[in-house]
Amino acid sequence: MMVMKYRLFFIILFSSTAFSQTWNISEKIFTKENHGIYDTIAVKDPSIVYYENQWHLFYTTLGIGYAKAPTLQEFKHARHMHVDSARGIRSLYAVSPQVFYFEPQKLWYLIYHTRDAYYQPMFSTTKTIDQPLSWSGPSLLVEKTDTAKWIDFWVICDDSSAYLYYTRAHKDVYVMTTNITDFPKGFSQPSKIFSGVHESSHVYKVKGKQEYDMIYELRTDNIRSFGMAVAQHPLGPWNRISDEYATGAQLQFPNGVERWTDQISQGEIIRTGNDQWLEYDPQETRIIIQGMLKSEQGTLPYGLYPWNLGIITKVQK
Repeated sequence: MMVMKYRLFFIILFSSTAFSQTWNISEKIFTKENHGIYDTIAVKDPSIVYYENQWHLFYTTLGIGYAKAPTLQEFKHARHMHVDSARGIRSLYAVSPQVFYFEPQKLWYLIYHTRDAYYQPMFSTTKTIDQPLSWSGPSLLVEKTDTAKWIDFWVICDDSSAYLYYTRAHKDVYVMTTNITDFPKGFSQPSKIFSGVHESSHVYKVKGKQEYDMIYELRTDNIRSFGMAVAQHPLGPWNRISDEYATGAQLQFPNGVERWTDQISQGEIIRTGNDQWLEYDPQETRIIIQGMLKSEQGTLPYGLYPWNLGIITKVQK
C-alpha cells in the first residue's frame, strides 16, 4: 500500500512540475504561396524526415504537398510541389500525411486519410521519396467499423508488430495491430487506449529506453496545445503526464523573430532516423508545428485558417 501511495504521489508531482518549461520558437519556415495554385490558404499537418542530405516535408494543402531543402531554414525558399497520386478517391483530396521508411519492404510509406464524409484511411508507397509523382495511387489501409469520424492515422512499429493509431470522434485514441510481416494488411479490430484528446495523437519511441511517448492535441477556447502521455509498450497502459506539454504560453520568441503564433497545433517531433521505429531524443526535442495567432482565425471556418509552419525547441533545464 505504501509503495502504491508513493507511486501515485510521484506521478502527480511529475505531472504538475515536469512541464513548467519553455520552448524556443523559430520564425515561420514554410508558408503558403500567394502566387501558387495549391497553397493559397494555408500549409499544415507537417510530416518530415531527413534522407540523403535533404529534409523531405509532406503537408496538407489542397491535397498533399511536398517540399525538400538541405536545412530547415531553407524551406522558406523551397519549391512547393503536389503529390498528385495521393489526392484521395472519387475526386476527393487527401489530408494529414505521415511519412516513414519501412525497412522490411525497402519502401517509403505515406499514411493519410481522405476528406470525404467517410474519412477513409489510405496509404501510398514509393522507392523515391524526392519524386512526388512517383507515389502509388491510394490504397485502403483498413475498413472502418463504425460511422464515427476517424482522423489522423499514425503508424509505428517494433520488432514484431505494426501499430495503427487514430483519433475517434475528437475524443478517444484507438489502436489496431498487425504482424510486421503482414503490414500494411491484417490489422486487428480497434481498441480504445486513451481518452480526452482533440486530435493528432502521435506515438514515438524514446531513444535508448523502453519507453513510448504520445503527444496529443487539445483544443480549449479554440486554442490548440499539446499534451503528453507515456507507456512502456505501444499498447499501453498509457499514463497521462501533462495536458500542458507544449502551449502557446510557453513559447519564447528570440530577438528578431516576430510573434506569429500563440498556439501549438498538429505537429511532429523531428526524429533521429526516418524508419518505422519513429525514434526521437527527448534531450534534443524539436517539433515542427503549424501555428497562427488567434486573432487571425477570427470567425473563419476551420478550412480557411491561415496556418504556417515553424520549429519549436524544448529548452533544457
